[in-house]
Amino acid sequence: MRTMTPTERAYVAGIIDGEGWVEYRYVNRRRNTRPGKPVYRTLIVRMEVPQVDGRLIDYLMATTAEGNRDIKRFPKNPTYQDQHRWRLSHHGVYRVLKQVYKYLIVKREKAKLVIDHYDKKFAKKVFGKGGFGAK
Repeated sequence: MRTMTPTERAYVAGIIDGEGWVEYRYVNRRRNTRPGKPVYRTLIVRMEVPQVDGRLIDYLMATTAEGNRDIKRFPKNPTYQDQHRWRLSHHGVYRVLKQVYKYLIVKREKAKLVIDHYDKKFAKKVFGKGGFGAK
């Protein structure tokens, strides 16, 4: 993780607001390999910024020092350009959104859900199961 300057935070927040998407949802997943095939409630936390110009993805990765790059190709449509994607999940999403939160407008509600979830989770780790002040 890298601490961004206020200008970088505002720019990254603008990119996330305009081009990106943030996913925060629970899904039920079945474990077919376990006896009885139990169903588990699983949290999915992801963020992605797709872009045709790979230079923006390079900038986001260098500025935040988070995530990875993926390229989607369209072999059946030769007129389509390759799509570069900056992808993050779980703690990476939290670390980036924590820094850019005050500059977000469109994705602010989803960012708040992610930040609250991880703040609560980390408070339990640091202060025990009872939360703050628990012994």
